[in-house]
Amino acid sequence: MRKVQFIAVFWTLFLAVPFTVLAISGLALWTANLTEISTLIANFNHSLSAGGRGILVEFSGRWPEVAGMIIGQLVLMTIFILARTGKPVENESKR
Repeated sequence: MRKVQFIAVFWTLFLAVPFTVLAISGLALWTANLTEISTLIANFNHSLSAGGRGILVEFSGRWPEVAGMIIGQLVLMTIFILARTGKPVENESKR
């Protein structure tokens, strides 16, 4: 039983320590370069959209379409769930 506990602790630490170091170093890089990262995201945002408008401005004009599609899918799924009879289909052909 002790061997199983040792193996579990070993593999947990073997996986946890490198990912913890990676997360801490990534956070340090993120904090050090936050202004450059935000400038890059803003430039990318304006280069993607039509006429230099932001993605959020483009999305604000399209959200009714997206909301309509989501609501339509929810209505269809509700109808499918409520219209089920719950009985298995019987085979009508008799031999």
